[in-house]
Amino acid sequence: MKKYMLAFALIGTLAVAPGFAAAQAMDPDMPGMQHDANTADAQGTGIVKAIDTSKNTVTLQHQAIASIGWPAMAMAFKVASPELLKTVKIGDKVQFSLRPAGMDSTVTAIKSMQP
Repeated sequence: MKKYMLAFALIGTLAVAPGFAAAQAMDPDMPGMQHDANTADAQGTGIVKAIDTSKNTVTLQHQAIASIGWPAMAMAFKVASPELLKTVKIGDKVQFSLRPAGMDSTVTAIKSMQP
């Protein structure tokens, strides 16, 4: 009898868990990841960690961006124009502008602070 109760509890948990996980992943109140469509570009500083010209992305280890509530982190960003990737190199300390859209944020400008 205990085997059946355990199996029933396990099946119930497995049936509910995916829906619970999806609800958690789509939480609109997740700090720092909600933005209005008309949000102005945010400004940040960081270090270029990687450049991928085939995907038009730049990976930045950036400082906190208070205007959008983001902590310091490293993240790959799409760039608004492939030309932006030609203005920096790996290891450069940079200032950048970012159109915030959570994980789909886009770097709209980037400038090396190297001498």
